[in-house]
Amino acid sequence: MKNVMVVIDENNSSYDVLVWVLQNLKAISDSNKLLIFAKQPQSSVTPISLSSSVAFAQLFYPFSPSGELIRLAQQKNMKIALGILEKAKKICGNHGIKADTFTDVGDPNEPIHKIIQERKVNLLVMSDQQNQSLKKCLHNTYCSLLVVEKGIRIN
Repeated sequence: MKNVMVVIDENNSSYDVLVWVLQNLKAISDSNKLLIFAKQPQSSVTPISLSSSVAFAQLFYPFSPSGELIRLAQQKNMKIALGILEKAKKICGNHGIKADTFTDVGDPNEPIHKIIQERKVNLLVMSDQQNQSLKKCLHNTYCSLLVVEKGIRIN
């Protein structure tokens, strides 16, 4: 049994990568698993980090986001990620493939590495843009990596 994991985000190129995988990898069948991980968008609201120049920071950042504002931003990001996964599941369904989906808050390197280990992923597929930001999760990971270059053509 082979497990293939595709990393997607809010970019349309992620869906192109997913369609490419569904059309070109014959390894995905009923006996194999397709896993999809949605990278959540970065929160635009982050708390200020305290440093020796707090007065300077207050000049340019006069307020500190409240816990409620941060929670609302995280909820918005979760909704976006769930919408991304729902669209991906529809695309998979159109190709007759059932996929398991995952998302997590924060830096995606940790959960991707954990899923690869726990689900014994044989092949990790991502776009070249994602490869740049997710290089950390690939260290000490024993699976093949397929990076799909920008500008792929779907026939």
